Amino acid sequence: MNKEMTIRTNVSKPNFVQMAAKAVRMPVEMLCKYYSDVLERELNLRQTWLLINAQLAFTFAVLPFESPLFLRAAACIWFLHAVLKCREALK
Repeated sequence: MNKEMTIRTNVSKPNFVQMAAKAVRMPVEMLCKYYSDVLERELNLRQTWLLINAQLAFTFAVLPFESPLFLRAAACIWFLHAVLKCREALK
């Protein structure tokens, strides 16, 4: 019985992982198409993730007006790094 239980759980986990990955990937693929239309060039998923990262970094650098200075500095460094990575990937 224990072997059957472990086989069943092992079979169901990849299905759940695949479904979760597909659920996350679908909106990113839609963003990829959107960014490709806006930039008038074909982007891959890695470039899309880099653009999303840059947007998140920008949000964390600009929006928290009352956050401590060191957190804002870290967010600015994150934003600078994200922009440089995007620039390198989009050449």
